[in-house]
Amino acid sequence: MPCSRRRALQLLGAAGAAGATAATAGCLSPGSLDSYALIGDELDLSSIGRPYLWPDPTEIDATTRVDFTTEAKEASLTELFETGEVTVRQWPLVGRDRWGTETRPRPTFLERDGTFFEVRISEERNLERERWHFALDRTDESPPDDATVAEPPFDLSVQDERVLDAALDAVYAGHDGFLGDPQFDELQTVEFHHGLDAEASALVPSPPFEFVEYEDEYFRVVTERRTVAVPEWTYAIDEIAASPGGFNEYARDAIVERDLASAGLSEGARGVLDDAIAEDPRRYEEGAPPSENLDEALVALGVAEDLEPIDAYDDRVDFRNVVVEYRDGIYRFDLIVTP
Repeated sequence: MPCSRRRALQLLGAAGAAGATAATAGCLSPGSLDSYALIGDELDLSSIGRPYLWPDPTEIDATTRVDFTTEAKEASLTELFETGEVTVRQWPLVGRDRWGTETRPRPTFLERDGTFFEVRISEERNLERERWHFALDRTDESPPDDATVAEPPFDLSVQDERVLDAALDAVYAGHDGFLGDPQFDELQTVEFHHGLDAEASALVPSPPFEFVEYEDEYFRVVTERRTVAVPEWTYAIDEIAASPGGFNEYARDAIVERDLASAGLSEGARGVLDDAIAEDPRRYEEGAPPSENLDEALVALGVAEDLEPIDAYDDRVDFRNVVVEYRDGIYRFDLIVTP
């Protein structure tokens, strides 16, 4: 198997015991945040690229642990550019930003043969499907003597190798390399989505081994049949420009949501925004309830209308990527709310 995030985190973990204190010195832990943290940074839109422009959309990952093949993505893109519309499942061609307890679509553009297009969601829905899941559950105990244990090289099909590798990576999802082993409330599974052939797989429903030995660790094999919600999107495109200059002009107007120069902000609200974009510490923080100055700044940013009272949130929520003109530049603001 190729070196993966899993392996990198194992290596970090091995080195982290000695250097954890130095590596985290000066970092602001989530527990030290005030209730509201507004963070800003200057955005250069003179040349627009990711995450707004995707010259090669096949590089956008599917919302699955095993990505779709490039060929499958290319087929969808061909239909999109030939017909102006395509319906796909679990492939977020239009980017989305966290917005409180929801998400919101981000302006997204594609380029094809020197022509620029804006892609938008014309319809979205959730489908209920029955799908097989494969997972590995790490165990500190050695398998029973009569157990079937697989170890590299695994004698599996290319598809099943991808599933097994994703299952190993899933065990370490969320591992930071320093703070020990990750803990999950639920088993981290790999779904056999519509781009994988469960009927051709040796891993489901009954794999040929009960345990996997990898990197001197043991993992118990788990297979399950689950009902899942599958997101489906219909995308449509509009041609917007045939030159980079024309594209940049159009995209800039689409990305910049507001001009705060005309918002008539008070000195106090401007102070909030200035602190959020200052070089050090580049954030504005305060506790609940929000002050009048913060309230005014959030109204100007368009966040206040979707912001609930802090008691309504059980966990941290983010309002991401508010792009505005302010002072003499373009800035991107994020609001972090920590109950």
